[in-house]
Amino acid sequence: MKYFLALAICILLISITAASVHAAEGGYSNYIPGFYGDFGLALEPPTALSVRNDTYFYSADGGTSVRSGLLELGVDISLKYNYTSVLHKPGIEIFGARYAYGGVLAFGETDVDASVSIIGMPQDMHDDNFGIADTTLIPAMFFWNKDNFHFFLAQYIVAPTADYDKDALANFGLNYWTYETDIAATYLNEETGQDYSVVFGYNYNTENSDTDYQTGREIHIDYAINQFLSESWAVGIHGFYLKQITGDSGHGAILGDFKAEAAGIGPAIFWSPKRFSQKVNFIAKWLHEFHGENRLEGDHIFFSVAMSF
Repeated sequence: MKYFLALAICILLISITAASVHAAEGGYSNYIPGFYGDFGLALEPPTALSVRNDTYFYSADGGTSVRSGLLELGVDISLKYNYTSVLHKPGIEIFGARYAYGGVLAFGETDVDASVSIIGMPQDMHDDNFGIADTTLIPAMFFWNKDNFHFFLAQYIVAPTADYDKDALANFGLNYWTYETDIAATYLNEETGQDYSVVFGYNYNTENSDTDYQTGREIHIDYAINQFLSESWAVGIHGFYLKQITGDSGHGAILGDFKAEAAGIGPAIFWSPKRFSQKVNFIAKWLHEFHGENRLEGDHIFFSVAMSF
């Protein structure tokens, strides 16, 4: 197990450092801060089938960016999304790890106010929309554990299944594929209630064919420092750091490389009612972005429920 994990980490680091370190179209990407950092994030699901529902709110603003092929001089955005994640363990072991697969379906509402440059003149515009968002596939997750240490290696694929209109400011998807590889580790001491978790992710984004804009590759680190107060309650501090390691490209990338960077942190709380035998968990968290460069900057709020069957 340890040799496979070491090899996976080496592959990830090589792929990161091989690219020259150089934001994203519209000021954000398929990476969602707070979606990864969690309580016991690398723990294997306790049952064959697990379902999670995340209600997500994001309110942010930003400076100059490119959206739908137009130059934005300023933007205020509000997102309200609902994500339903399903993960299934078929009882297979590979490389000594328990294998799982699944997917994420999402729908929501997008509201955008922006000052857009049209023929060199700024024009205030507003757009809002409601519908089904892009679909995330999880073809493989591998879980290992050794005493108080837990690990997973996962592959995510965000497919551009949502309707997309390059002439609209508010879209439900980004109209490009994202291939994300994550490696996570958790230290959980059940006697002391200490829970320390971290996940390293690498995102490769393809080109938006409608706007000829390719958002650069990204790395992110999500972490969680948690303390269980009892079997039912826990509190924590969660945070993230995102950096774009290659520049944006394509004919639509009129601002050049436009490399993005962001960081945020905030509180989280966990509740597992005893009446449900710890098979239903409720989680709430708020991550405030205190740093943003070439990217929207705001607040990420989650209200989540996770169930095991």
